[in-house]
Amino acid sequence: MNPTAEAAALNAEIVQMLYSNNRRSLMAAIVVMLSLLLVQRHLIDHVILALWCSLFVAAYGARVVLTYHYEKDQHHDWHSPQWLQWFRASAGFCGVAWGLGGILLFPETNTAHQAFLIFALVGVSGAGIVIYSVDTLTTNLFTGGILLFMIPRFLLHGSSVSLALAVLFIVYVIYVTVAGRSLASSLRENISLRIAANLDHKNVHQLAYYDFLTGLPNRRLLTDRLNEAFARCARQQTYGAVLCLDLNNFKGLNDSKGHQAGDELLQQVAARLQQCLDKKDTVARMGGDEFIAVLDELSLNKADAIAAAQACAEKMMAVFSEPFELQNSKYRTAPSIGICLFQGDLQHEAEVLRRADIAMYQAKKSDKRHSIQMYDELVHPAVEMRATLENELAFALQANQFELYYQVQVNELEQPTGAEVLLRWLHPTMGMIPPDQFIPLAEENGEIVPIGQWVLAQACYQLKVWSRFAHTAQLKLSVNVSAIQFSQPDFVPMVTEIVLASGCDARNLRLELTESLIVKNIDEVIEKINALKTLGITFSLDDFGVGQSSLSVLKRLPLDELKIDRSFIKDIADNNYDSFIVQTIINMGKNLSHSVIAEGVEMQQQMATLQHMGCHAFQGFLFSRPLPLAEFEACLQSATQTTAFGTPLTPVKLFSSTL
Repeated sequence: MNPTAEAAALNAEIVQMLYSNNRRSLMAAIVVMLSLLLVQRHLIDHVILALWCSLFVAAYGARVVLTYHYEKDQHHDWHSPQWLQWFRASAGFCGVAWGLGGILLFPETNTAHQAFLIFALVGVSGAGIVIYSVDTLTTNLFTGGILLFMIPRFLLHGSSVSLALAVLFIVYVIYVTVAGRSLASSLRENISLRIAANLDHKNVHQLAYYDFLTGLPNRRLLTDRLNEAFARCARQQTYGAVLCLDLNNFKGLNDSKGHQAGDELLQQVAARLQQCLDKKDTVARMGGDEFIAVLDELSLNKADAIAAAQACAEKMMAVFSEPFELQNSKYRTAPSIGICLFQGDLQHEAEVLRRADIAMYQAKKSDKRHSIQMYDELVHPAVEMRATLENELAFALQANQFELYYQVQVNELEQPTGAEVLLRWLHPTMGMIPPDQFIPLAEENGEIVPIGQWVLAQACYQLKVWSRFAHTAQLKLSVNVSAIQFSQPDFVPMVTEIVLASGCDARNLRLELTESLIVKNIDEVIEKINALKTLGITFSLDDFGVGQSSLSVLKRLPLDELKIDRSFIKDIADNNYDSFIVQTIINMGKNLSHSVIAEGVEMQQQMATLQHMGCHAFQGFLFSRPLPLAEFEACLQSATQTTAFGTPLTPVKLFSSTL
């Protein structure tokens, strides 16, 4: 709990109590004043009575005016210190008025009336001490004004009885003051406890409904606001909109400058978004770098509502035109914004948010850096499928839904020399999901790292199993390595640990790299390759010929094999251009002392042409489609009894084996 907030709330409560008692104290003061005038009117000069009366009216009249203005101040809690100072001054003025009454209304020759006067002032003092006990200075000013003028009068000009009464009055005031302070202490403590409870309740409410970092509404409060917007739009038959905003490259900021810089950016973004939206609209933080704005009652006309929502999105986009100040440096970023319209209360909050998120995702995929996208029903199925796959992919490995297929690699005699390991995803309800649908997703969300680790572990385990049998002991397994997986700082230790733990012969393990991987950080790539080659692992450059690697880069890489891409093999027998490229690759491999293998071989004529060019290793449907382990091993067993691996497999139906 914030001590400053508690102290401010306590002061506001005390001032409120002081002013709220003014009406009752005024009525009591008028009764006492009238009683004194009635009793003393025959003993005191009327001019003096009128003078005191005027002083009394001025003092308490000023208090009435002060109380009136206090109550008119709608933010008097914020101005509590000033109102307290004015009240103290008013209390001192009233105390002086009563003290002067002790002088002006004092009958020198009538002891009974002296006693009545002192009893009246005792009552006023005691009441004031109790009423003002919550503020010690106010009490002291009020009673001090009475004692300052009244006591000297009674001590110097009164009788022995009035003198005794004055002494008793002093004792009484001291006693009541001490008791009042004890009461004030208890009262303040009770008020503090109540205020603390209220502040704790506010803190709990703040934590429950507001984002702790930005102070914006969180998802829980956003749900309430969105449902309220549904109801308002239903009553008015108007359109509303949900805008989903996501910052571009926020992860890069966190990675480069740390999470503190990321937090500063989110706070500044929240402040700017609040300033650019109307007070009736809601902007909330959903988590991470995602913000949601709710706009309701835009228009009765859908086209106008779309225009209004897009105008608001443009306004939100505009607040990013100025750079942000992060850790004494300037930083620029731009968001992607998705918009989904709604009308009425028949739509569900989660569905509207999901559609806005889909639109935002489409905006992110756009070529434009500053992109705003309306939700489109036509792209919904594709995005829906992607979102489903992305969600299911997170659990696929744990649920043992992945399976390895093996596509044989043969020599010029069509004898098996090894196989390429290919990943397949067999979903329990969606069936076999093509690799080209889930591999890019796995690379985007980082799931490719644990998946790739699992594939490598399975391949090494299989090599160990095959090493126990003569007809499989010399087979090599080629495993594709994602660029994201290869770039992990612990890639070399991870591979080393898996290979050593499996006990396989690392010389039979070949890692296939892509050209997109080697053109970046060439020195780091070479270092990792050399480190793993000390174990005996060999390396192949996959899909060679379609990338952008230069000859100088290729010359530096400690590779063992070049794999000719299937796109050049398809028309090799009829296309002179493809034939020239393949021949060049084969010659290059020989000059660099690399072996060369051609993938995508589907016809005997293609194989014959490749053999004529000097290629002696092949992979493709001519020999076998990718097979599950059990079928692959059965074919291996059959191959030991034939002259060529392809013989028992040629009747199979051809289909793509691309990972």
